[in-house]
Amino acid sequence: MIDAATDAARGVAVPVGDLTLWADLQGPDDGDVVVLVAGADSPGFRWTPTLVDRLVADGYRVLRFDHRDCGRSTRFDADAAYLLDDLANDLVGLLDHFDIVAGHLIGRSMGAMVGQLMALDHPDRVRSLTLFGSSAAPGDERLGGPHDEFVEQMTTRLFAGPPPNPQGRVEWIVELDELLGGSLYRFDRERQVALAAAEIATGWAEETGHGVAVHASPGRLDRLADISAPTLVVHGSADPVFPPAHGRELATGIDGAVLIEVEGLGHEVPDELVEELWPVLRLHLRSAASWPD
Repeated sequence: MIDAATDAARGVAVPVGDLTLWADLQGPDDGDVVVLVAGADSPGFRWTPTLVDRLVADGYRVLRFDHRDCGRSTRFDADAAYLLDDLANDLVGLLDHFDIVAGHLIGRSMGAMVGQLMALDHPDRVRSLTLFGSSAAPGDERLGGPHDEFVEQMTTRLFAGPPPNPQGRVEWIVELDELLGGSLYRFDRERQVALAAAEIATGWAEETGHGVAVHASPGRLDRLADISAPTLVVHGSADPVFPPAHGRELATGIDGAVLIEVEGLGHEVPDELVEELWPVLRLHLRSAASWPD
């Protein structure tokens, strides 16, 4: 497997409306498309070759990209306001650029929220949904909020801010990765350091508007029944950001959705989880291949 720095270097700058989005497209030209939609503040290469290579080997054409305000894509001023709808529209523009009619969307956290909006507002562009560690209503008290300890730790980080030097910032990103993780898998510090270093090298910034977009955007609980794309929901029992009720509500609200609740998994999609879930994910994609024909 290639190293994180080499993987992060893949891709091209793509004009989408008034923006430039960094995108990486791999796989056979005639393959069904899988779009990997990253979480908040995360560049596209956070979807690692562990998943990308499996998809390509299985005949899929795989698209990763940096959201607006992240990585090498167009940045916004701190007071600029945009919503999840804007991120979904960015993705539509990216699909148009590559002449992709529709794709299987695999999203994590905020990326899975963008996937929900794509399935609701642009259903003809979505062949299936896979939603990792996400929510249809992040601020809904009925579903529970972040763990108290996690909130305290994040508050401390917010007031302290990241270190000024690159190596300190790498450790700061790794610390967050560890806070988000659960107990199921051993924390691979060496791997996370490599990913964090690649983030710093490719345009990491302390703040983006992603968190504001997540919480300022309307919730989707009362719209989930309108999602018709075949859907797989994967959620961790130890997710410190979105307790399991968020994943269960997604699976309950989307007709026919399949829920996999992973004991001990946090707010993460580690390579080990991808390896274990690959047979299930592969079956999900293949089963949806002919939908809605």
